[in-house]
Amino acid sequence: MFFGLKFKSDFYDCLIKDNGSLEINLKNSWDFKLKKSILNQISAILLSKKFQIIKLNFAEVTEFDYAIALFLSSIIRKSDKKFELINLHNNHEKIFASIKKELSAAIKKDTIAPAKKNINIKNTKNFLYKIGEKIGEFYFGVILFFTFLGEFLVKFLKTIFMPKTIRIKEILAHFENAAIKSAFIVCLASFLVGVVLAYQGANLLERFGASIIIVEMMGMLTLREIAPLIAAIVIAGRLASSYTAQIGVMKITEEIDAMKTMGFDPFKFLVLPRVIALIFAMPIIVFLADLIGLFGEMVVCQTYLDISFGDYLARFKQEVEIRHFYVGVFKAPFFGMVIAFIGCWRGFAVSGNTQSVGKYTTVSVVNAIFGVIMVDALFSIIFTQLEV
Repeated sequence: MFFGLKFKSDFYDCLIKDNGSLEINLKNSWDFKLKKSILNQISAILLSKKFQIIKLNFAEVTEFDYAIALFLSSIIRKSDKKFELINLHNNHEKIFASIKKELSAAIKKDTIAPAKKNINIKNTKNFLYKIGEKIGEFYFGVILFFTFLGEFLVKFLKTIFMPKTIRIKEILAHFENAAIKSAFIVCLASFLVGVVLAYQGANLLERFGASIIIVEMMGMLTLREIAPLIAAIVIAGRLASSYTAQIGVMKITEEIDAMKTMGFDPFKFLVLPRVIALIFAMPIIVFLADLIGLFGEMVVCQTYLDISFGDYLARFKQEVEIRHFYVGVFKAPFFGMVIAFIGCWRGFAVSGNTQSVGKYTTVSVVNAIFGVIMVDALFSIIFTQLEV
């Protein structure tokens, strides 16, 4: 209708009213990823001399960030036209309110709630449809996982070869949270598991008159498998959920979008410090779990089998090879990397509302524990084949 102006696209739809005003229905995602051509088109329409009253309808906007809010506010500020912003969601209104108080006059308070759509949707999902839907969700989940993994590996390797970019302060803070604040619960769990295993093993071996071999049997199992696995599972339950919740809350409050808008890389500030901290913290945690687990077994051996601490330690030194300790500690950094990576990945998957934070926090713990068990099984096969 007007030369050079496009009134319809995938992101907006213009409607010219009888009184000469213009209503623009914004659609889909309006964030920093929006193409420059769309921004140029909408800018040309908003600044066109043909319309003195322009109404922006946000009812169909799915994503909105500070970058677009700044873009619109700059046009509104330098224009002498009358603008109305209608059907703003709560987070849209907060963004506008935070960047420009003058815009409050353009926001229509009585039309904040999205327009109701009287559409009756018949549920036609049959069994095959649900199977296909699950397969599709799984497929897109795998794609997102490998996308996140690829970005993580590239930036992780770049950080290793560029030590100046490592954020030491954040790493130390996360290291303290992982290694020091988690020490008590890891030690308590390792002690109890050591007591239970030693008690059950002693009860069985006593029937065959071979109680003394409990030292090498439980010692090897504790150093090689039990203590590293218990420590990793406790850390997965405590920190994977914590990382997901922290990053998820930052995402729904649009702090991560704000970081991107200001030119900060969320991977560098949120993901890498957590992963690096846990890689260095896990060997220490596993070492503590080894010590406390063996102490629990010594207590049971002394009280139930009458094997003194001195006899236990003498036989332990004689029969248990140091390579079992090395195997357990060697796996620890890989456990830490898996736990931190899954916790951060699920945090970035959070979207929408606080219910999403709860959902992905639960999923994060399950995924992290499964990842730890899978890595442990993989190392078990490799070390067995290598006869380590």
